[in-house]
Amino acid sequence: MGCSQSKTDTLSNKSIEEESRIKSIQSHSLSNEQSDRIIEDCIIVWFLNDSSIDIKIEKAKLRHVVSTVKIFNDCDECINYIINIRIERIFLIVPTQETFLESIQNLPQIEKIYILDPSFRENDNIIDITTSSNIFYDIDSLRQQLETDVELCGFDLLIISASNSLLHDDTISNDVKKQQASFLYTQLIREILYRLKFENNAKNEFINFCRLHYAHNYEQLCIIDDFEKNYRPQKILWWLTRQCFIGRILQRMQRTCEIDILYKLGFLIKHAHTQLTILQENNSFISENLLIVYRGKTMFNDKFIAFIKNNYGGLLSFSNFFIAHRDKEISLNFIRRRLTAFPNTIGILFEIHINPIIRSIRSPFATLDKIYVDEQIEKNGILFSMSTVFRIDSIEEFIDNLTITIWTVKLSLIADDDPQLLRLVTPLRSSEIHANPLSYVGKLFIEMGEYTHAEQFFIEMLQDTSVLSQPHRLVRVHNGLGANYMITGDYVKALEQYQQALDVSLSYLPSIHIDLVPLYDAIGKSYFHLGDYKNAVENYEKAVGLLRFNGQSNNNQFISDLNIRIDDTKKLLNNI
Repeated sequence: MGCSQSKTDTLSNKSIEEESRIKSIQSHSLSNEQSDRIIEDCIIVWFLNDSSIDIKIEKAKLRHVVSTVKIFNDCDECINYIINIRIERIFLIVPTQETFLESIQNLPQIEKIYILDPSFRENDNIIDITTSSNIFYDIDSLRQQLETDVELCGFDLLIISASNSLLHDDTISNDVKKQQASFLYTQLIREILYRLKFENNAKNEFINFCRLHYAHNYEQLCIIDDFEKNYRPQKILWWLTRQCFIGRILQRMQRTCEIDILYKLGFLIKHAHTQLTILQENNSFISENLLIVYRGKTMFNDKFIAFIKNNYGGLLSFSNFFIAHRDKEISLNFIRRRLTAFPNTIGILFEIHINPIIRSIRSPFATLDKIYVDEQIEKNGILFSMSTVFRIDSIEEFIDNLTITIWTVKLSLIADDDPQLLRLVTPLRSSEIHANPLSYVGKLFIEMGEYTHAEQFFIEMLQDTSVLSQPHRLVRVHNGLGANYMITGDYVKALEQYQQALDVSLSYLPSIHIDLVPLYDAIGKSYFHLGDYKNAVENYEKAVGLLRFNGQSNNNQFISDLNIRIDDTKKLLNNI
């Protein structure tokens, strides 16, 4: 989650680990494909050119830091796996300065490369692509460095979304529209989760899910057992900020838009919001003085321009729960360390201003000393709720220590009734979306350009019995799939989905109902793209006929567009 303050608990005794392993094996019998699912941001890829080496103990040690460890003996298989990673950050371990590193070392998914060489000593001459600080002679020294690197990486993976202040400008680009959809997605997810009522077995379902996917990680299995026995809603913020499976899964889910995981975590997010709200009411620091806290981050220049510079005066949201510090130097030091490792990125210091007069019920926050009451750790920070919204007030460049360029981005926490925010989120609170929130999530996936996610999401909804039993919802899902296939150019599948939407609609609507118009239009477009102009004209004409029959002759623009399509299609038909 990028906001942890404490180190992972030490390993429990062997008998507890064995009990956790047995419980995991006995509780689940899902397929290997499901159990191999990656549920954290980071993975370790270990290339070994000697398949005879037994590395079970070493692998177990690495899993204490990163749960997913992939080992390859074949160079081509290793490269192919790395190239196909799109979401996770890769920590790559190799036995020597392999020649294939030159072809992959600059890939954005590779966070860091380590050489594990038992013959290495500090006085060796190290040259080329790595430095001696990345070369280790045993797994324990590598693990220590890996813990630091993974923590820094996770802290920097905080996802932001932004909304331009010029919302009604017809000239905005497709990229800006995708940003807008992404911003709305984070706000809608928050609306959905806070309105949902979770079943009593939500905790058990989440625990079973975690045991399955941490089946080979004894340390996390012990923590999962602890969570099962001792979790109480009042302690959710302590669990959320702890270095363990909950924060790791939640952070990745916000980056990958995996709705099924979101729902498994939903009860925890709701508990966290409740506890933050309670603590916010008793925040001891609230006074007449303005509170300023800081959060560091690095970004590539194109992302910085797109999300920050181009949205000056607009809104910015951090998708996950996150911690900001009152000590500016903590955030600056983080930026320095990241820029040293990644000099081609931009350092950003978010300077967050909180006016005590402005209170947000939807975006509560609390001081860490309220969360870690009895623990001797650094508590000079503020924990903000998921998808908290700020305004970008200023963007200024400064030189740190006469060498490093860092951008200070001043943010101010905004109220729930902020006009700019309400203009965006009020439609999300309509009765139509409240009745069919998931269909709108799928629509936003399409607008975000996440077409694969959209397809998977709608297909999963078609497996939901509550969707299958409600024709109105079923039509929306088929429509959503049809729209997604139209955009991606799969017109055969688009036609199938629109036709199914029509068939379901006719099961509860009369054949002359006006709601059938857009379906006939969509079916006509699908036929047109497939070159079946006869059926295209036929469906366009059905749409026009229904408009006129229902007294919609004054809908001149739509009828005019349909008639133009009819005329153009007939010309193509006559030329065949």
